[in-house]
Amino acid sequence: GSQLWEVVGGAEKGGIIVRAGVETTSELEEARLSTGALVEEVSLQGDRLHYRLISGAGPFTGWVSIKLKASKDLVVRWVKFDASQSVKA
Repeated sequence: GSQLWEVVGGAEKGGIIVRAGVETTSELEEARLSTGALVEEVSLQGDRLHYRLISGAGPFTGWVSIKLKASKDLVVRWVKFDASQSVKA
């Protein structure tokens, strides 16, 4: 299956910045990708993740940075639990 990622950064700002393209100078999306959102990896180029939204709020698709220059993670790989161990919310 595809690699899933969870947004862990941007809590104090209502989410992380999403751009239309891989370049950090590309057009900014109006909405941020919400902290706690789950996204599917479309492609990964360096520290730039092209995603598709699985759950949470924000643009359906776009590019985000997986970490800040200060090496603070914004998005981390999500590890699936097997069904027998899944926690019911």
